[in-house]
Amino acid sequence: MESPYVIIIGTGIMLIMAMFIVLFVMYYQRKQIEQKMRVKDMEAEFQRKLLEVSMASTEAERRRIAQDLHDDIGALLSVTKLTFNALYGQLGSKEQAERLAQQVREAMDETISHVRRISRELVPTTLERFGLPAALQEFAAKSNSSNAVRITFGYSGDENTRLEPKVELMLYRVAQELINNALKHSGGTNVHVQLSLPPQTFGLVVEDNGLGFKLEEVQSRPSPGLGLDSIEGRLRIISGKIQYETAPHKGCRAVVELKQLVLFDKTKKTDLEKIK
Repeated sequence: MESPYVIIIGTGIMLIMAMFIVLFVMYYQRKQIEQKMRVKDMEAEFQRKLLEVSMASTEAERRRIAQDLHDDIGALLSVTKLTFNALYGQLGSKEQAERLAQQVREAMDETISHVRRISRELVPTTLERFGLPAALQEFAAKSNSSNAVRITFGYSGDENTRLEPKVELMLYRVAQELINNALKHSGGTNVHVQLSLPPQTFGLVVEDNGLGFKLEEVQSRPSPGLGLDSIEGRLRIISGKIQYETAPHKGCRAVVELKQLVLFDKTKKTDLEKIK
């Protein structure tokens, strides 16, 4: 007959082995979860970098086209206008010829104006020179001049505050997309853009008094439309996100948030600080 001590010792050894197996399985599962999380983070970072490169390439192409419009087509049109003005002075007093010449002159002026406008829209020079508040105010004013919708812009913060150039550009494109969405789809009569920068807390809000929409339905579509993918993609590059407050016939309020805000010293051309 086996000794009780042998049974107790054997049972204890089995319990220890069982605990060891359980701990090993738990450790292995935890490592698997951590590995999956690391892979997921790496994939997310890769997607963010890929998106950033894609956006940078798009902006570079915009800049190239704008430069070509300004330097080549714009210059050629200006030379053509000067040549035509010289020819216009030689027409004499024939009424019909003068009238046709004036029509051509006006058409050339309008073409030059359109080329300049397209060039400015492709590369927002106001944004580069004066910052996000001035650029958004200018964009709102231009949109006002060509639409029945009333667009207002509000700003609070230090007038000398500048953000990191990449952040300013992404926020400008996001606001541009939101304003265009409101103009095209909301059916409202008023759009308000509100920007806050340090020393105030950061905030970018675009709201309208239009028809609104069911956010869940739009997001569930294979292609959401309204530029939502483009907006979210740009915000991912700068660690931002957007929240929509909307419902049918209750307008839409889009609120942009950033995880951290990088300030830029436009006099020293260096980063000042990070505000979390």
